[in-house]
Amino acid sequence: MSYVPLQQEKGFRRSLGFTGYVVSALVAGLSVLGWCYIAYEFSQGFYAHSRDNSDSQYAPFRNNIPLLLAVMIVHVCFRVSDFTRRVWTSLVLSLVFVFALFGFSGLKILLLISINYFVTKALGKSPILPYFVWIYGIGLLFLNDYYKGYPFYSISSHLAWMDNYNGFFRWHILFNFSMLRMVSFTMDYYWHNNQTRKGDMTERERIETSLRTQDYNYRNYLAYMLYAPLYMAGPIITFNNLMHQMRHPPSTITKSAIAKYAFRWIVVVVTMEIMLQLFWVVAIKDTKAWKGFSPMEIYSVGYINLKLIWLKLTIMWRFFRMWAMADGIETVENMNRCMSNNYSGIEFWKDWHRSYNRWLVRYLYVPLGGAKYYALNIFPVFTFVALWHDIELRLLAWGWLIPLFILPELLVTKFFCTKSMRHFFGDWHIHLCAFGAVLNIFMMMTANLVGFAVGLDGMQEMLQQLLQKDGLLFLLQISIGLFGGAHAMFWERAKNFTKPKEH
Repeated sequence: MSYVPLQQEKGFRRSLGFTGYVVSALVAGLSVLGWCYIAYEFSQGFYAHSRDNSDSQYAPFRNNIPLLLAVMIVHVCFRVSDFTRRVWTSLVLSLVFVFALFGFSGLKILLLISINYFVTKALGKSPILPYFVWIYGIGLLFLNDYYKGYPFYSISSHLAWMDNYNGFFRWHILFNFSMLRMVSFTMDYYWHNNQTRKGDMTERERIETSLRTQDYNYRNYLAYMLYAPLYMAGPIITFNNLMHQMRHPPSTITKSAIAKYAFRWIVVVVTMEIMLQLFWVVAIKDTKAWKGFSPMEIYSVGYINLKLIWLKLTIMWRFFRMWAMADGIETVENMNRCMSNNYSGIEFWKDWHRSYNRWLVRYLYVPLGGAKYYALNIFPVFTFVALWHDIELRLLAWGWLIPLFILPELLVTKFFCTKSMRHFFGDWHIHLCAFGAVLNIFMMMTANLVGFAVGLDGMQEMLQQLLQKDGLLFLLQISIGLFGGAHAMFWERAKNFTKPKEH
């Protein structure tokens, strides 16, 4: 629910909530320091102080930052300006990168994505094509998970030796991003109409403008599918967009812009190091060591875990976006706003993994009917999002909780945030909106803790401890603080506008 109309946020790009985020995290985290019985989860940090480096997603990235930086520098040094040479160079370097990451399993990736290409070209403009790519893509997500990446020994005993050279990562874990790229190429090809625009274009024009028929070839397809800077984690870019930028590099990318962005990345990395030094909540969460904690300590564990999730994803996505920028490719900022600067579930998901949100809108939400069937579409959309992340019960629960939490906000916003209601309630209207924002924040925290932190069982245990007398009193105190925070967010969004518009 929003007092300031959300569609007025055109001029808002940067959050003022970063300082508030750090202060809030510092205050909330003081109560969870000193739990030494989980120290076995830690690695050594600054000044012989333990660091919580137990996050299974962030730790491999953090430990390999020097190597990734070296690979980035080498990759950028081979960049050329001619379109054809650039595509070939990018493809060769990307093949080397993929086979270095996954060893002989890179052959499996080439086989699966090649099947998609040749079927796409064979079906052409057939109405069957969209159904094929979605069934094939989602089917691969299930099959890759069920067969654990198809070990070579399961194919033939004569190939078992190839399993000894599988690189640094499990290829099928990162194939989820390849699935998105397959859908993008196939649907862009399906929609193309042989019309193109030359010259510098906006991001939206690059996405929506079809290429020439001959540009949808196997070489360009592989260069797109395996593009090294964005292969591991995105940000997600469409086939049309990448090819347009390789042919016409955007004028927005300058050395100054890259340097400023690199500095921003360094700042968040240093912030993360400080957080991991001070707050050991990932290990506490993984070992479920919160039993016996006070309500404030339980809330701190949950809240700071969410902050660390936001921060680690920001670091990884900014690194790969920085790599793409250095290579002359512009992508969107995945984390457009600090996690704590959100009171609307609808707006939160537009700014969290923003490139993925745009991909969903273009290839799933709009084909399903778009805003005309919004209340119905969010269920299949978030079900796909859950399955795409991983095939687990906790993520399915998360995927179904999100629409259930969004629907009340949608209904209340539609009927309550109107000119007549503002007139009827007068000065109390903004306070009622702030109360609704507090409920939204709690629901968003609950859903994300279930999906990406403690799971259903862990959330149930936390709620059991929070929903006691002391816990309810603490939640009331927190609600007062969030109520004030909601008013601050209303003001922050309204400060650039002189005349509010109607929803």
